[in-house]
Amino acid sequence: MLFVAGCPPALSSPRAPAFEAQLARGERELRHGRFEAAARAFDEAARAARRRVDVDEALYRRARALKRAGDIAGALAVLDALAARRPPSRRTARALFDAARLRDERLRDTTGALRGYEAVVRHHPEEGPAARALALWLAHVRRRSHAEALALVVSLQIDLGATDLGDDLLMAEHRLRLQQGDRAGARTALERLVRTHPYPQGHRWDEALLRLADMDLEEGRAEAAIERLQALLERAEGTTLVGSYTLPAFPLAQLRIARIHRDYTGDFRAAREAYRSLERDFPHSRLCDDARVELGELLLDRGELAAGCRILRSALADFEVGAARRRATRRLAADCAPAP
Repeated sequence: MLFVAGCPPALSSPRAPAFEAQLARGERELRHGRFEAAARAFDEAARAARRRVDVDEALYRRARALKRAGDIAGALAVLDALAARRPPSRRTARALFDAARLRDERLRDTTGALRGYEAVVRHHPEEGPAARALALWLAHVRRRSHAEALALVVSLQIDLGATDLGDDLLMAEHRLRLQQGDRAGARTALERLVRTHPYPQGHRWDEALLRLADMDLEEGRAEAAIERLQALLERAEGTTLVGSYTLPAFPLAQLRIARIHRDYTGDFRAAREAYRSLERDFPHSRLCDDARVELGELLLDRGELAAGCRILRSALADFEVGAARRRATRRLAADCAPAP
């Protein structure tokens, strides 16, 4: 039974004990694979809830249980009702997106799915599902016409370019133009992304800089690529935001600088310093073993056997598993005498 009637009291009201009990029962039923029983428990939780946010949460979980029970029509009825409720709540965009996915993947209702994806993108661009809805919408349009997909992305930027979807739209434009062979247009889209959606607000800023560096390198502009990567690292050094140093792109940029010096500029000292900087500045990065082993390999290739072997042995001591360790083991066996 679908329960959406009424207007529960304000969010400041405490959770009803009966609501919490039924919600917990529904989760237990889910864990044991009793999906229909879970759906009934979540329905009872919605009836017992005092706040709209709790009603919506219980109903959303009911839809999830109905879907797992194979009742797609029942799940859609709940999701559609949640999506239609006004004013929008924290589950509105998710319900709209999930309903579109069910129509897309279970019912093969492309028209209904596209209508749902578009509604999420246009009306809820700041919500979590918006980026995924955009990607799925564009995938359908691209199968019809590459040019139509590009035109759609460009047109959406007029209204949504300043929202959280702005950098997703520019990244999509970059990819579509690149697939058309328009490298200049693809580069322009990335440059605009870097300029208008900087870190930390822009969640694709680092990806855009890495892609621009790749394009520079493909065009034989190694120094330009290094400048791009240095710009990324300067933001890492200059920020004081909690967690900023864990952004995977920061140590990756440092590793790429080392490799560019090793493979393109021939600047051994710069390569060595870049490898060492990765471990010094990002000691918890998963790339530390790559940096140390690549430095040891570089030293061996330059004929500095003692230093190279010492670094590779330290990698074996400090890194217990991984491809870099296996590479170090092979080079030690091939180039280094057994340790005394």
